[in-house]
Amino acid sequence: MRRLSSFLVLLPALIAGMLLGGEKGASPYLIALFVVLSFVWLVAAYKSRAWARWLFWPVILLGSLLLGQIAAVPKEEWSGERYELKGVVLSAKELSYDTRCIVRLVPSRAKVAVHLPLGNGVSPGDRIEFVGVVTEPPAAPNPGAFCYRSYLRRFGANGLCYPEEYSIEPRAEVSLLTAVRGKMRDNIIGSLRDPALALALVLGERDMLSQEQQDRWRQLGTSHLLAISGMHVGLIALGLGIVIQRLPVRQVTKVFLTQLVLLTYVLLAGGSVSVWRAFLFSLFGGIAAVRGMRLDSLHVWAAIAWLLLLLKPEYLHDPSFVLSFGASGGILLWGVTMRVRTGIGPVDYVVNSLLISLIAQISILPFVLEFFQEVALLGPVATLLFVPLVAVLLISALLVAFGLGSFGPAALANLAVNIMRALEELLLPLARQWSPVGIGRFEILLWWLLFLYAGWRLRQPSVIKPKRTRFRLAVLTALVFVITTLPPVVRRPLEITAINVGQGDCYYVKTPSGLHLLIDGGGDSPYWQERGRDVGREWVVPYLQYRKVPRLDYVILSHPHEDHLFGLLAVLEDFEVGMVLDNGHMHTTPSYERYLDLIMEKGIPYYHVRSGDVIPLGDGISLEVLYPERVRPGIVSPYNNNSLLFKLTYGGVGMLFTGDLENAVLYDLARSELDLKAQWLKVPHHGSKGSLLPAFYDAVDPVWAVISTGPNQFGHPHREVTDFLTERQIKWRTTQDGAVTFLVWWGLFGRFMPRGY
Repeated sequence: MRRLSSFLVLLPALIAGMLLGGEKGASPYLIALFVVLSFVWLVAAYKSRAWARWLFWPVILLGSLLLGQIAAVPKEEWSGERYELKGVVLSAKELSYDTRCIVRLVPSRAKVAVHLPLGNGVSPGDRIEFVGVVTEPPAAPNPGAFCYRSYLRRFGANGLCYPEEYSIEPRAEVSLLTAVRGKMRDNIIGSLRDPALALALVLGERDMLSQEQQDRWRQLGTSHLLAISGMHVGLIALGLGIVIQRLPVRQVTKVFLTQLVLLTYVLLAGGSVSVWRAFLFSLFGGIAAVRGMRLDSLHVWAAIAWLLLLLKPEYLHDPSFVLSFGASGGILLWGVTMRVRTGIGPVDYVVNSLLISLIAQISILPFVLEFFQEVALLGPVATLLFVPLVAVLLISALLVAFGLGSFGPAALANLAVNIMRALEELLLPLARQWSPVGIGRFEILLWWLLFLYAGWRLRQPSVIKPKRTRFRLAVLTALVFVITTLPPVVRRPLEITAINVGQGDCYYVKTPSGLHLLIDGGGDSPYWQERGRDVGREWVVPYLQYRKVPRLDYVILSHPHEDHLFGLLAVLEDFEVGMVLDNGHMHTTPSYERYLDLIMEKGIPYYHVRSGDVIPLGDGISLEVLYPERVRPGIVSPYNNNSLLFKLTYGGVGMLFTGDLENAVLYDLARSELDLKAQWLKVPHHGSKGSLLPAFYDAVDPVWAVISTGPNQFGHPHREVTDFLTERQIKWRTTQDGAVTFLVWWGLFGRFMPRGY
């Protein structure tokens, strides 16, 4: 037990190593430190020094950290060159426009996602040879948007190819496992009226489940029941135990037979991470029973997670792994102490089942919000109602799959499906989703850490005195409550995020008290961007949803060019907007006409702002319009040079937004009496050379600068602009690789946050 308990420390170290190392590999400084400490420990242990045991743990922790860093390094790095490759197809899935195959290359064993035309007949096990450019999969342009790179990491693939040529060699023969799985599938489809749920529960196949039904289970908070998990393995183990325990063989043989059958089912069910977790738990338990050992289940949990991550580092990016181990770990942590005993069997079952479901939901709360941005409030109750029906369906469908019953079990399975559909219809109107509007990540993380610490303390009454535990938890709860209820201006910063919209502008601003502003929305133009792409729908709206924006208090349009306006259309369609502000410069484009129509259709207050207008945003934050006094249509580059110039001020920090202003106006502004001084600057006109005026930068005197730009044919940002910013020692960022967030704390100081904040 003592050896296994160390994994509770080694698991976080391994995860930290994977996150810190990533694609960079092991740090040479850590390697050197590990070698030195290991040598010192070996010498001290050899000489029986008392302090050697204290040095042992730093050595072990550093070793686990390095293992994580090494394991996270991809087997191959792809730089966009043309390759001739061959491999074996591991999986094939038809998408809207092509078929995505995960291919394990020979002989390197690296994995690549290969996109082939539809209707090619490719299937797992086939051999493929292809020629084409292999690149790194694209990352999400902004948090909240679909990240193909992270998605492919779940399969261990770090390359992407759309081949120019390819050839497929069908597998010569079907394996026994594949044949059995196919027979089970045929039995289920042939015997059940609605086989979709049974296929999902028995074989892990969700292809026949409609999107509507999957959405229903997600809204009810029961979609985890569709994943083959510990419940499935437990039910099968229970059935096996009833049969195998009656056999006249030794206990070790019974354990061996049970684990062999369970392993066979794991392979037949597709070998998902949750199934492997449950099987390894059963295996550890069986070995412990044979040897008369007593293991702490939480330590076994940590050891299994450590082992799986070390063998398959891609699991760290798989929501199934995170949610499965998060929920099971929380149940094991709290399960010892959170048990109600009233002496009334049905009452105990209902209450304890609800408690277990609630503990599981709290345990994975931060991860669910990160992956899905909302939590199903009805989840514990719906799970309690669905679990018995799922168990009946699973057992009866298994009998049908193995051909052990075609009438009774099939009728029972159909009955369970019908009851579950009735429950869906009954419960769906009651389903509510919770999204932490007004609650920051920091507050959620504090309460979650307190939840974990409380579970850890309460499960050790023999180690820590109960009175001391209760006192300490009461003090910590009071402290967390005080911290999370402090005035917003104390515990939250002002946030300014330059959203990546390609070649365009889009800025999201959130005040400490929760006002939300959107300045421009990016957009498409056939002159420099991909035709037909809706940046607002695909990039801006997902980011706002990820940030849990309930409504936009202000939407500001700096000027009506497409790369500032078009993305706002999807935002105006999808979000409640308190007020729209712009400079009043009319345009004749369809996008501008649609923009005005949406404002009118939704009855949004709409104002043309002018120099001198000031909008108070609370928390001591104000937005002051500095330019223009009026629209001047006759000026050079009229749309760019009538852009709104305004400054956000928070205490001693000013943030200046410049739209696409060019030198003709910047020169006049630099000589004016306007207070342009600001610590943060949105570099004018995407960093174009025509907007580089040293006198303007002298007037602003920024410390930080952001350049909104993307792939373009104009050379933005111009080399002279970036060199100028570097020479002036202005810390600058671009949005080319993703969203950039700037935080201002208490109106006193600010800093850039890492990408993906």
